[in-house]
Amino acid sequence: MEQFDQAFFDQELDRKGTNSVKWSKPGVCPEGHIPLWVADMDFVCAPAITQALTERTKHPSYGYTFISDDDTEALCSWWERRHGVSFLPEHVGFLPSVVTGLRVTLEEFTRVGEGVIIQSPVYGPFFSTIVQAERIVLEARLQQDKGGRYHMDLHAVEAFLKQGAKLMVLCNPQNPVGRAWRQEELTALVSLLEQYDCALVSDEIHADFVYSPSQFISALNLGYQKLVVLASASKTFNLPGLQQSNLICKNKEILKSMEDKLERSGVECGNIFALVATRAAYHDADAWLDGLLDYLSESRDVLKNKLSELLPQAKLTPIEASYLAWVDMRAYGLSNQELYRRCEEKLVLLVSGQFFGKKAGEGFMRINFGCPRAQLLEGLERFADAVKG
Repeated sequence: MEQFDQAFFDQELDRKGTNSVKWSKPGVCPEGHIPLWVADMDFVCAPAITQALTERTKHPSYGYTFISDDDTEALCSWWERRHGVSFLPEHVGFLPSVVTGLRVTLEEFTRVGEGVIIQSPVYGPFFSTIVQAERIVLEARLQQDKGGRYHMDLHAVEAFLKQGAKLMVLCNPQNPVGRAWRQEELTALVSLLEQYDCALVSDEIHADFVYSPSQFISALNLGYQKLVVLASASKTFNLPGLQQSNLICKNKEILKSMEDKLERSGVECGNIFALVATRAAYHDADAWLDGLLDYLSESRDVLKNKLSELLPQAKLTPIEASYLAWVDMRAYGLSNQELYRRCEEKLVLLVSGQFFGKKAGEGFMRINFGCPRAQLLEGLERFADAVKG
């Protein structure tokens, strides 16, 4: 039986020549760069997934396919087994991506010109999908304590609810600040939303990346009826190129309405290879994920220690979840534009904090540590050289 230990995840993975956005996007990725930016990982895929895909390719027909009971049951089983979250196949819909889910929930719960609450700094497409749908972004900015840990500002949320907001978009666990929201935090938030009859969509794509002693608490366990959860195997098993995600909603009327909207928009799912890979992941890749979580947990410590050594004025936000680090660089007095320019010169790619909110991300950078340790250390060395000029 294969061991998913440090040696496994330390393997170098050459992704050049595969049309990888992270490694080869024209105009973005210069030759010789170290990519610590876009949120996919540079690890060898779970063998169970590769084997399942290889086996499927042996059948020389790739015609129309359908989503089967096995696909929904695999998802339900995974969430019950890994997170103690129960829902039925009838509560599940299929999507090409989580961003598609964000778009359809905006259509479901709001009208043009209405406001949508988000908690910045947060995943950039939260902003762009709201703007593209001609809705108004309402930023209830997260607040940092003295240790750099972020907390919800429920007073800001309520102020927007009083203005009539009918939808809030939650990132749980939170990208980029690495919070795994606690039960009491989520309960307080849902209680407030229920009071004002505001729907909630919870992006839970990073659910599988929560480190002990923190725990993942799904919004599905809070009993709220006006709730849609968006989920995917894409982050967990590094499958975003296969384009498959899920929406989970226990309110059958809301689910049916959203599925009707997706159908009218021509959004279709059922990619043969995405279905095969996701079933294999949920059925046979627990051991791979357990090994990955151990590796990433150690990488958090490596990142913290190396950053402290190389850039002692940088402040690393505590990482409870995800493989993404949120770093406060304001002590160095450099704008985000200057930081990014210097990183480009040193051939290391990070994400500017302002992708996650123009004001909330000012002076911050996000580092993706979902890669072999040698790649991470080289990238950090280059980042430090860039900052020091």
